[in-house]
Amino acid sequence: MTQIVPPEDKSSPVPRRVMLAIAAACALFAAGSESSADDGPTFRSGLWKFERTLETDGKPTDRLQTSGLSIARQMTRCVNPTLELKAELKPLKVIGACSTSDLRKTDDGYVFEKVCGSAAPIKSEINVKSDSAYTEIHEGNIGKQSTKEIVVAQRIGDCHPGKPASVD
Repeated sequence: MTQIVPPEDKSSPVPRRVMLAIAAACALFAAGSESSADDGPTFRSGLWKFERTLETDGKPTDRLQTSGLSIARQMTRCVNPTLELKAELKPLKVIGACSTSDLRKTDDGYVFEKVCGSAAPIKSEINVKSDSAYTEIHEGNIGKQSTKEIVVAQRIGDCHPGKPASVD
């Protein structure tokens, strides 16, 4: 009788069944990634203006980030928002970093949760207005306080060589 699968090599450091399980998991992961793949929003590169509003327990605030640095309410800079948002939407989990989960496409954008370390999850919503405008809303809790951050982003022109990349 002909052998379809050669006998397992006992000298191999990884048993055949472990290798088959790993290969099957990789195949399932690859198939799942392709079937739920979404390229995310596409925006025009250029000079963008970002306006940020922060609320704590429903009231506007000038709270400091945990780093102790002030959060700029307005910022204008040359960027490619497509790359940054695609990175934010990736549902990959990396040890020691933030992970994105429960990503859902909506009629005008995306909704997802982000968890960083042992912190409470942050619900995020990205509403795409056009290839030159979007709004991000991030809601969560710091202890017993509810927090909300709204970022309104608008492309205002082309980047010009020789001008600073960011203007606050």
